[in-house]
Amino acid sequence: MAKRSFKLSEEDAIAALPLSDLNHAIRCCILGYETGGTSQGRKAFYDRLVWLEKIREKTHDIPAKRRRFGRK
Repeated sequence: MAKRSFKLSEEDAIAALPLSDLNHAIRCCILGYETGGTSQGRKAFYDRLVWLEKIREKTHDIPAKRRRFGRK
């Protein structure tokens, strides 16, 4: 069996981003969530938004906003 190369998980890669880049990704998700076409697309942006805010809270100690899907 071949030796596998080490790869960072996506969460580790996102956590390594500078705060400005992470905030930019969060703003993009907010825009997609608010203006997305289908409910499935909006839900995908919402899920990523919540995930990114959780990572930002863990790595930069900025509290994540409480959110519910369907409410802005």
